[in-house]
Parts: sequence; C-alpha cells; structure tokens
Amino acid sequence: MRTLPLFLVVLLLSGCVTPTKAIKPLSEADKGVRNIQSVSVSYNDLNKEALVSADQKLYTKAQEKGANGEIKYKSLKSALQSIAQERLEERDNSGSLYANVSIEIDNLKLANAAAAILVGDSDQLAGTVKVYDPKTKELLTEFYVDIIEGAGGLLGLAIRGAGVRERLSLQFADHIGNELGFPEVEKTVTKSTGTNN
Repeated sequence: MRTLPLFLVVLLLSGCVTPTKAIKPLSEADKGVRNIQSVSVSYNDLNKEALVSADQKLYTKAQEKGANGEIKYKSLKSALQSIAQERLEERDNSGSLYANVSIEIDNLKLANAAAAILVGDSDQLAGTVKVYDPKTKELLTEFYVDIIEGAGGLLGLAIRGAGVRERLSLQFADHIGNELGFPEVEKTVTKSTGTNN
C-alpha cells in the first residue's frame, strides 16, 4: 500500500486533473452561440521536428500499404483538423455568429507497449486552443487542453486498443466544444462493435 505502481499513480492523477485550463475565458454572451467556420492545426516549434518526423513515418507506411486516404495514416495535423471540424460542427448551432478555431499542438505521446506492461505508461495529446471572431479577428477565448490516458499492464493495453491517436483527437475536440458551451453529444452504443460514439 505504501508504494503504488507508477501506472496507478498516472491513472489517479489523470482522473483528478481537469484536461482544460482557461487562459482567457469565453464570455457568457458567447457561450453556445458560435457556429464553427474553420479549424486550423499547427505544431509548436519545441516539438515540431518530432511531430513532423512521426507524420513522415505514417506517410511512408501509407505508401507501402497503398492506404493514402485512411485517417490512421494522415498527419496528426490533418487527422485532428478533420476530426475536430466534424465534431464541432456536429455540436455547434446554426446561428449567424461564427468562430474560427486555431489549435497549436505541443505534444503527442503514445504509450510504449513494453513500458506499459512493466510499469505503466500513458498516451497524451496536448496543445493550446485559440478561438477568434472571423469578422473582427477578436480573440474570444484561449485555453490549454491536455488529454492523458493511462495504459497499464496487458489488460490496459487490451482496453486501449487501436486508433489511439484518433480517440485522443476526438476527446480533444470535445473539450473544445465544452469550453465553447456546445451541447453534449448523445452517446449511443453501436451494436456491431459495442463501442460508444
């Protein structure tokens, strides 16, 4: 009881920490009333080289498999942009006020399978989100999103499954939607896969 395994500590901490931290809160008047016009994604200079290198590896793998159109082989920028745009449009309203979303990714870290089995590891997608009024260019809100998912042992890896990067991107998009005051997406169970949408 004195020493908890590292992966349990990560799980406990990730459960206690709020994934978003407001830098400039959205005004009450703007909550839930903005229509998403565009989403753009860029990489922070600190980790840009590593992120671009990971994208290049996916591109090479896609070429080898002849799977250029599949989202799991797209660059993180392209995959996150597509997922966030679709998810936010699903959640926004059809009013006359618009917003542009700009995401700057600091870090994408995928759990190492060997480390996850031995001591636990985690997946992470983190970055800064800025939301602008497209007409006035006013910064409506700015916040930091840090999604961490723990993966410990064989069971943790089995539960983790495939499509981790895409799942992190969807969670990231949902936290943006929450910060913008959009209604929650109703979760449905798909009979064929048994997964939540």
